[in-house]
Amino acid sequence: MNKPEQQSQEALFSWAKNPATLAKYPALDLLSSSLNGVRLTIMQAVFAKRGGMLKGEWDVRLPVARGGYIGLIIEMKAGKNTLTKEQKYYEMRMKEEGHCTCVCYDWLSAKAVIESYLEMPK
Repeated sequence: MNKPEQQSQEALFSWAKNPATLAKYPALDLLSSSLNGVRLTIMQAVFAKRGGMLKGEWDVRLPVARGGYIGLIIEMKAGKNTLTKEQKYYEMRMKEEGHCTCVCYDWLSAKAVIESYLEMPK
């Protein structure tokens, strides 16, 4: 994961885990991230793959149902980065399984997507 992308994701989780934000959106207690994109040693990568890490898995997950979806999946990008082939496949599969998906280029747009998603009816 590149540094601007990581910083955006950290800012997003800082906002999401803030007590005032959690009071407004209690479902954020389930917001989590994958560790895809984190630099690993060869042995760590082997263990991660054996342990189920998926190539192309998106960065942020919110496994709560809203608006007819079963969950929200966000891929954080920075600059001119675009989805990889594996990430496009993951997006397609998540949509087929009933998830809402969104690519966000900064934490404020990810925040807005999450807020809009959580304001949809259950």
